[in-house]
Amino acid sequence: MSASGTNGGRFDDDRTGVGRERGRPAPAPADPTKMVNQPALQTSSGRIWIVMGGLFAAVSLVPLALLIFQGNGRSRGVAILVAVLILTCYALLLAARFAVRRGPKRLRVMAASMLAMAAVALSGVWICALIESAPG
Repeated sequence: MSASGTNGGRFDDDRTGVGRERGRPAPAPADPTKMVNQPALQTSSGRIWIVMGGLFAAVSLVPLALLIFQGNGRSRGVAILVAVLILTCYALLLAARFAVRRGPKRLRVMAASMLAMAAVALSGVWICALIESAPG
C-alpha cells in the first residue's frame, strides 16, 4: 500500500492494483457456492432453462391428463385449469428467453417462471387429489 498522503487519501489494493477509499474494505470475491452465483443464474444462455422447463412441464402434465381423461370427473375443471397455468408458465419462460436482454435478469426471470410452474403443478395435483379422494 502507498503512503496516505501520496494519492489523495486512497490506498492501492494489493490484490487488484485498484485504488480504494481509506477505511473501506476491498470487496470480497464472489462465493461460487452461493445459489445466486451459479452459472445457470449468471452466464447461461438460457437453453438449460428451456430444456428443463419443457421436461418438467411434460412430466407434470401426465397426471393432470390422466385426471382429465380417465378420472371420475370431479377434479376435471381444476386439472384443466392447472394444465393451462403450467403451459402459461412455460410460455412465459420461453418469452423471457427471447424478449429479455441476455444476462442475470433474464436468467432470474426464467428461474422464477420455472419455480412458479413447480408450485402450480404441486399445489394443483394436491388439490385434485383432495377432490378425488373426498367422499361423495
